[in-house]
Amino acid sequence: MIFFDEDDIYLSQLSGLAEAIHSGVTTVMDHSHAITTAGRAKQCIKATVESGIRSIYCAAPFSMPESLNPMAMGDTAAQHAKQIDIIKELAKEKPLGGSGNDGRLCLGLGFDTMYYIPQEIARDMLDFAVEHDMPLTVHDVPRYNLPALKHLRDKNLPTHKVTLSHTCDPAPEDIVFVKDKNIGIVSTPESEMAMSHGHPSGLQFFRSDCRAGLGIDSPAISSGDLFTQMRLALQEYRMRQNATYHHCGKLPDVVPARTDEVLYMATLGGARAIHMEDQIGSLEVGKFADITVIRIDSPSMIASVDYSTALVTHCSAADVNSVMVNGEWVKRNGELLKVNWNDLKGKLQMSRARLEKKWEGVDWDWSKDELKDAWYLRDVLE
Repeated sequence: MIFFDEDDIYLSQLSGLAEAIHSGVTTVMDHSHAITTAGRAKQCIKATVESGIRSIYCAAPFSMPESLNPMAMGDTAAQHAKQIDIIKELAKEKPLGGSGNDGRLCLGLGFDTMYYIPQEIARDMLDFAVEHDMPLTVHDVPRYNLPALKHLRDKNLPTHKVTLSHTCDPAPEDIVFVKDKNIGIVSTPESEMAMSHGHPSGLQFFRSDCRAGLGIDSPAISSGDLFTQMRLALQEYRMRQNATYHHCGKLPDVVPARTDEVLYMATLGGARAIHMEDQIGSLEVGKFADITVIRIDSPSMIASVDYSTALVTHCSAADVNSVMVNGEWVKRNGELLKVNWNDLKGKLQMSRARLEKKWEGVDWDWSKDELKDAWYLRDVLE
């Protein structure tokens, strides 16, 4: 964050949400590490309201370096306390972000730092989230020293509206805990495989009748559409299950996972994972009108007979014709309506050029090496 000003934050937030809408995504649970200052948080929220997407904006206290080469983290306790105060002030805003928010944006909490701060401070913040009915999301990646599930269980912490990201390779007792505590699991197969989290396990949780959905972890390193995630989740699970047959010299008579399972996980399963299944995720009387319209006359879809299967095996963001959120068209006939893309892309290109100039002289290999210690990963890397 030492490199980004508030305008950069605004542009990146708006462009990321524009990509989501363009790709047919109507709702995001946004784990936001941009609240290093109140101004940056406000810019994220402003961009979210302007985009038209439905969002749980999970403001996340997070320690950021104050300098690079060498890396200096500064007073992390003071940073964290300041960020907690920002979140508590945001919780007073009704509606969040001002009158332009018609209800499709609400405040949540991203709380990876609960592992590293004094336990009484972490518990106080979790109690605050429960008191204010704030959804909570935490990365659960023990290999990266983020053991959310174990921490919640061992410390007997509140699990009200909790959603865990990733949770790969769960033990049987992990699945029991998730189900008993009504915890949501969002699997992001692309980033989980790329970042060595483990085997994507969303389908395993889904088949155990847990709140399990599919998501996207950082469009900076992954594709921004759920069609890609559905295919990866499906085929990775099939590959692993197929291997158990190959080991015995056999082939499966029936494919081990079905397209309807991952399609559910990308829609109503995702809504269940973020505890919003009574409001979104399916077309029902009483739910919000969040609708994605897919073309069936495109080159990839024209030969389809079973459209539900084709949504998983053939569809892409290019086939998303229109998107409605909260009864309002935010994309129509291929065009974004709330975001002026031609104007935004020019500003993004200018911002990128300026930032690249600003980054000249930074030794990124040095910085990456320092991160190994900052994230306590030195001993497990080879």
